[in-house]
Amino acid sequence: MATRKYVEEPDIGRINKNGERVVQRTYEQHEKDQNIQKMERREAGEYSNRSRSASRRERRKRIQKDQQDGKYMSTAPLKALEEADANGEALAMQPFERIGPDSTSMNGPVTMARAMRGEIPVRGTNAKQPYYMTPAPTKGSELMDADGLKLSLEANLDIEIELKASIRGDLTVSLYQ
Repeated sequence: MATRKYVEEPDIGRINKNGERVVQRTYEQHEKDQNIQKMERREAGEYSNRSRSASRRERRKRIQKDQQDGKYMSTAPLKALEEADANGEALAMQPFERIGPDSTSMNGPVTMARAMRGEIPVRGTNAKQPYYMTPAPTKGSELMDADGLKLSLEANLDIEIELKASIRGDLTVSLYQ
């Protein structure tokens, strides 16, 4: 991970000397700031006079509109989308977001991995997500400290890898747990 000399953390949720919230630089940061305000009001018990069923109806309408606009796949179950929206997961950065046309559609998983390592800011307006993720410290092992090609697999994954390489010299395959 490249270390940054200056971290450009936005002042989300900060109040200036006039008692007003600091104006954010980007639209996404502004949306995130508004979501933090809403979350703080909910946690403080300042509810609106809207009923739960009215909130549910509004959420269902918003999700159906987003499905028609192409934000969500039409095959995704409405109940799952409603639950994700209620939990705030719909606003969070997702691993397989479609970013732009098909030519750049693979930027999603790559970008999510870079955000998880803390290389770039996290996308999305979820109030519970930090602006930069701090990568978890990795436990060092003798095998991982050595130079060369390394492949780590998580449990319960079916992975097919095609590797084309020209190898000159000795080849050592090591398995570790």
